[in-house]
Amino acid sequence: MVRRIGILAPILALSLSVGCSGSAPLEGALDAGADAKSGAEVVAVATPHARAAPETIVGVASSVAVDGGPTAPSPRPFANDARAHGGSGFDADTVLAVRYGEHEGYERVVLDLGAGEEPAGVVPRWTLASPEGDGLTRIHLPSASATGVSDGRFGEGLVKGFHVVRAPEGGMFVDVTARRAFRYRTLELADPARLVVDFQTAGVPLKKPLPAVGGETVLVEPHSGARVSDPLTVSGYSRNFEAANTIVLKDDGGKELVRETVTANDWSTTWGYFEATLDLPPFSGKGVLQVGTSGARDGSFEGVEIPVRGG
Repeated sequence: MVRRIGILAPILALSLSVGCSGSAPLEGALDAGADAKSGAEVVAVATPHARAAPETIVGVASSVAVDGGPTAPSPRPFANDARAHGGSGFDADTVLAVRYGEHEGYERVVLDLGAGEEPAGVVPRWTLASPEGDGLTRIHLPSASATGVSDGRFGEGLVKGFHVVRAPEGGMFVDVTARRAFRYRTLELADPARLVVDFQTAGVPLKKPLPAVGGETVLVEPHSGARVSDPLTVSGYSRNFEAANTIVLKDDGGKELVRETVTANDWSTTWGYFEATLDLPPFSGKGVLQVGTSGARDGSFEGVEIPVRGG
């Protein structure tokens, strides 16, 4: 069963996720109706052998079509490689949609890629970074300059959600977060172009906390509870008004040690990346790092606040 959330673009013809073995795409629209709770359109689809697992499509088009298509290539084996890459060319310049599905033994995230508002033919060049035990997978698309969706939350299982961010080195990246350590595999599908990343739990907890989220700010580094020293690098992404991000470090007594405002590279069309390197005074013991902005109504802080340790 497929559920659409959000209407953002013209009609797309989407071949949905391949089966658990990666052998064949979904075929045949069986029925269509309305979700009694949300009112969203629901389209049921199936493989020739079994009904498809539920799949959430976050921020896609006003219509979903399913085609048979040729036999899909097999995905790579699950692994915990720190890096991966693939694709060809730079024709695809848009992230049209990000989709999510739960399958037996794994969870699937699909990036639908386009040339402008139309689906692209092939997946463009991409790189993937996923440090073991980190919980964060970053998929960089150097040719991407636009996106039809900026962020979304998935289910309550392994994969938590995603953000689409304008990359500092050009293009865009999609950060996908997971609640536990995982292995992954990738698969490229053409006509239309889709990059598939499957996640399978590794059965162990994360080695460090996920990026902290507060208001319209996501703080990637440092992580909560980290030991900080001079110089301190702070990085993340935000959608704060006019891309302004204020960084404040306080000691355990509330004394302000550092304050600096940096500008993200976007805020109106999608999440904008920011990074700053700060000179720290001598600092030991507990402290608090705040990254965010002042609220428009009363000027109160809106953003991320995490504990850190000096020394």
